[in-house]
Amino acid sequence: MKSFSNLLNKISTFFEYLASIFLGLMIIIVSFQVFTRFFFSFTLRWSEEITMLLMVWFGFIGIALGVKNDIHLSIEAIVNLFSKNTKKIIYKIDELITLIFGIFTAFYGFRLVVEAKGSTLPATQWPSSMLYLMVPLSGLLIILFSINRLAGFKAVNEENQR
Repeated sequence: MKSFSNLLNKISTFFEYLASIFLGLMIIIVSFQVFTRFFFSFTLRWSEEITMLLMVWFGFIGIALGVKNDIHLSIEAIVNLFSKNTKKIIYKIDELITLIFGIFTAFYGFRLVVEAKGSTLPATQWPSSMLYLMVPLSGLLIILFSINRLAGFKAVNEENQR
């Protein structure tokens, strides 16, 4: 299981770099679009479409990495009222719910990709399914990260939490 955890760490590092690249590209494309629109009254037709695609992918990568690192919003005030053993049970239930969410996201995300397969994005003429491809992939990552956390392996930055 330790090798599984190490593999997930490498996968998450890859997606962290990918998200950083996507964010950088979004900043460059949007800045260029604003510059050309303001000074030249001209925009590239594909710029908004590519930015939208990068934003969707960036968001779903962030969701999956948030599960791995346990950085999603949570309300701890009520949980802190319970004993340590009860907290552990609540956190396991939380992980199970997250796992179910990952399964749901992967399953319906895959269906969304399949249904969008026949259409294309207007400016780039890329398959519309490219826009939604990160949804099932994010669901799969959520499943893997949840299984890893249920098995007792926590993210590196969690040593002082829970």
